[in-house]
Amino acid sequence: MRLRNRLSITFITFVSINLAGAWIVIEKMKFSQKKEAEKNVLMIRDEIDRVLTHARIASDAAAHLLAGKCDAATQTDIRKIVATIPDIRTVSLLRGNEIYCSSVFGAQNFILDARSTPPVGLSLMDGNALTPYRSLLIYRTLHAGKSVMVGIDGYYLQNKLKTHDRRTDYQMTLNGLTLNAAGQVLTHRDNTASARYFSPEYQYQISANPVAPVSPNLLLKTVWQDEKSGVFLTLLLSALLSTITTKTLSRRNTLLFMLGKALDKNELIPFIQPIVEAQSGNTVGGEVLMRWKHPQRGHISPEQFIPLAEQNGLITRITQSGLCHVADALNSADIIPARDMTLFFNVSAADFMNHDIADWCREFRRKTPLSGWQIGLEITEREPVEDTQLAQALCEQLDALGVQISIDDFGTGNSNYRYLMQFRPRYIKIDKVFTAGIETDASREAIVRNIIAIAQDMRCMTIAEGVETASQKVKLAAMGVTHFQGYYFSKPVEMAAFFRNTPNPLP
Repeated sequence: MRLRNRLSITFITFVSINLAGAWIVIEKMKFSQKKEAEKNVLMIRDEIDRVLTHARIASDAAAHLLAGKCDAATQTDIRKIVATIPDIRTVSLLRGNEIYCSSVFGAQNFILDARSTPPVGLSLMDGNALTPYRSLLIYRTLHAGKSVMVGIDGYYLQNKLKTHDRRTDYQMTLNGLTLNAAGQVLTHRDNTASARYFSPEYQYQISANPVAPVSPNLLLKTVWQDEKSGVFLTLLLSALLSTITTKTLSRRNTLLFMLGKALDKNELIPFIQPIVEAQSGNTVGGEVLMRWKHPQRGHISPEQFIPLAEQNGLITRITQSGLCHVADALNSADIIPARDMTLFFNVSAADFMNHDIADWCREFRRKTPLSGWQIGLEITEREPVEDTQLAQALCEQLDALGVQISIDDFGTGNSNYRYLMQFRPRYIKIDKVFTAGIETDASREAIVRNIIAIAQDMRCMTIAEGVETASQKVKLAAMGVTHFQGYYFSKPVEMAAFFRNTPNPLP
């Protein structure tokens, strides 16, 4: 994927996560505000209930004064009630709709018209003759034709409504009138309230009405003030996921990712390099080598992807892929059955960690019962194969299947004498690092002679790799090497070409 496309996807990811995060933060803020509003509504209700309880106490305290006249003693008692009971503004005594005694005007009489006479119980007023522009809550109780009227200044209620949450307008509704935190008495009710609670004792309602931000800037300011942690978390998460996206998209360009996809699509194709018998000069087998031609990158060297596959757990899939491809080819009608021919497949330490390799060889046999080709497994030197009970049991299964074992690149890496005892191989392969220049290098010649001697003692055959010249062939044959493999005879070729050119058919 091109850099420009990766950057575009990363940017879209970053913006999308931030938008989603902003939505979540705002919704969380709304939810928190709603919960906070519900808590505050209950708190305000409880506080106003306490105020109204004081009004009831004041009313009960003044009730016995209705039996007497509005003399100096009565007026003193009324004023004492106002002075000693919290939240009370006035106490008045009434006969019908006539105020005949009050804490404010004493024994002066006032006749109230029908519109301004408070009903029994609680009532909300937007003012009276004394304070026409100040709301008032009246608590009135009836006693044998007379009544006590307790006045509560709306200022007390207003303070209860406005001291809790700047983002919410709390309102008190009573008998169709609504008192807001500004002290205004309204004749309508806001139906957008997020929370409403009735007082079970005094039959009024407290509601919470969200105050909508007047501009995007105010909204952003509110979100920043209330949800700093959520904003930081959103930015952090978007940065983290954008980084992961970038790395994921970049990883799609890595060799490991492409190798996994190539195996999924069966893009790795087996090539076979012939193995020639030294005595007869005939091709008696071949080593299966997986080749990878990437659609965009072209041919990718095995030295690049085979070690990568071994390090990342893909090597067993390559082994299985090679066996399946070759089995399918041998099962084709175009392939002539052969005799005494062996195909060697490279296996690694990972192939000896379970019984899969034995199952794959068994499946190979099932698919190619008439091909005449034998299976050989070349144990590579890069990773050590531990001599475990599982590995021993696996070797016994392979031997029962007639699978021939070859120790690859003997004398290098982990291909050492322990492998000879552990696997009892049929073949020992001499690495090209020893065969190159053997005609003139005495040290290489000495090493090869020792390997041949060990093989003869172990009753193994030897395959010399990397034979590229006639002089190498002659020298190695004279030393006792039984088989050759190298560019002198053939490069690795496609399966069809190899099977077409391989003689020694079955009779």
